[in-house]
Amino acid sequence: MYEDNAQFNVASSIEKGIELLMELNQEYANLTFKVKSLENRLAAVSVLIDINEYMGNILHFQDLVSYLKDVIAGVLGLDCTIYTPDDIAKMKMDPSFLPNTDLYIQNLKAQGKELFGYNSGSLGVLCISKRDLYGYLVIHHELVDMIDEEKKGLLQLIKGQICIYFENAMLFSKLRDSAEHDGLTGLYNRLYLSQLLDNWEESMVGINGAIILDLDNFKNINDTYGHLAGDNVIRMLVGVIKNAINNLPVYAIRYGGEEFLLLTKGIGSKEIVEIAETIRREFNTLKYEESSLSVSLGVSVLGESCKVIDYMELIRSADDALYTAKRIGKNVVVTSDEDLQLFESVSFNIAKNLSRYNRFNVIGEIYRVNFKANRLLSIEEYSKLKYCITSCFREYDGIYGSVSLSFVILTDNQIPQNLMEQKIREALVSNGLDYVNFEVYSNTDAYREVMLHSKRVAAISMALAEAYGLPADECEKVRLAAANHDIGKLYVNPKILNKPGKLTPEEYEKIKMHAFYSYQYAKSRENLKFVAEYIFYHHEYIDGSGYFKKKDLPLYSQIIVLADIFDALSENRCYRAAFSKDEAIQIMEGEKHKFNPELFELLKQIANNI
Repeated sequence: MYEDNAQFNVASSIEKGIELLMELNQEYANLTFKVKSLENRLAAVSVLIDINEYMGNILHFQDLVSYLKDVIAGVLGLDCTIYTPDDIAKMKMDPSFLPNTDLYIQNLKAQGKELFGYNSGSLGVLCISKRDLYGYLVIHHELVDMIDEEKKGLLQLIKGQICIYFENAMLFSKLRDSAEHDGLTGLYNRLYLSQLLDNWEESMVGINGAIILDLDNFKNINDTYGHLAGDNVIRMLVGVIKNAINNLPVYAIRYGGEEFLLLTKGIGSKEIVEIAETIRREFNTLKYEESSLSVSLGVSVLGESCKVIDYMELIRSADDALYTAKRIGKNVVVTSDEDLQLFESVSFNIAKNLSRYNRFNVIGEIYRVNFKANRLLSIEEYSKLKYCITSCFREYDGIYGSVSLSFVILTDNQIPQNLMEQKIREALVSNGLDYVNFEVYSNTDAYREVMLHSKRVAAISMALAEAYGLPADECEKVRLAAANHDIGKLYVNPKILNKPGKLTPEEYEKIKMHAFYSYQYAKSRENLKFVAEYIFYHHEYIDGSGYFKKKDLPLYSQIIVLADIFDALSENRCYRAAFSKDEAIQIMEGEKHKFNPELFELLKQIANNI
């Protein structure tokens, strides 16, 4: 009996011990769960702290997405993808994926691996705040139970935080766009251009052309119709620009008040010029009230019109071309080419020696050397090339170069062209520039003929000015302008100057520019700058049919025009024999509507005496 009780007590004790152990195990399990839960909460707090610490300093949406992917992978051990609203639209997600709720969307199946990369389920979280959808967070899981309630709770907390920073990023993006875009036109502004140039090694990669355009006579629009009308005209121009560059890799920037800059990326030079011409042509068809509208454009292309790898130089070259377009009559596209750079940048010390050639008593040569490489030259390579050429002929006085890939070389001694070519080739090889090709042109004969012609035109102009009754000091101004009116032909290819046949349209455009080159030359000289304007208009007519369509001409230019044409007709040219003086007057009679009537009558009276 006693033994039975003892056994019962032992069994009871064991049973109680087991129950106690089970209770302890349960309590331990509960404690472990609570500890685990606490650890998860601590992890959540840690994650949220990290998110606040790092994401608070991130202002770009893609950077936020990249960081969030790392957080999800590190904390949950899961892969994830974040789709922006644009991504969602492109992928044409089934609307059932995007219900009007910010709760979980479990076990997404549609489009499976193609969409998310997994055949099994995914957990979708809409990142919504104040009804704005910032993104769609998709947590991929290959096993159904990989995402437990704790992880879901943590995701909910993370989602709440990241929405705040997505909102900040969106606001920053809007502010940045506002700062980088012009308020009136919506185009990029000067701040954006400055950022491009500051980071040009990355942001300007592939940029190969620049177009600068400026509204013609814009002040008249503002003065006539008011500044609001001026804004409307600017919007009209921007509409034309946007149509012309639609779907093309072009940065459109409002460069100034009514001035715009287009930077092209990887577009051929002909296409760049065509873009400019399209803008000019289309805008010219528009009107504001009763006022016609037009725009002038300057174009520069890296490696063609702009030889140096310098984007500021590219823009400057286009700006110079725009300046030329404005000067030659507006409503035109001008391309900055090597000739344009030459007259703009040439060292006008060359003028010190030109007077010797005017007297024709010095034996020497004038050469023009054009260089062309199979790639763009760096600034350092260009400087090396310039030094190479100027030092190549150091034994001769009067060697002057230009900041272009064309050089004008004056020599005090006769140097045969083959020797010139040999010396240049040897200099290039010895300086490691053997990859640069070149052509040599002799300008000597062409320039001597230009000087003889200018001397005769100066004498005729002087006689005509005296017959008109101008004072002696004013007659001297006319003579000085006439004597230098064609000096710009030094910068024109002699093959074009001496061409016996008809010029092509492109060649004719080159010839026309000599008037502008002469003007630039005169402006650079203290003893000529006061007659520069008279020189510029020496190919203009009172009916507006001249080179640059100018009608309102200075009197002294009208005198030089008559003298220039009369001498050109009465002297031999490379493309025809000379006419007699009477024949020259007869030919001019048929064009007399182009000339000042009083001056033309005076020319007819004195023609046989000059």
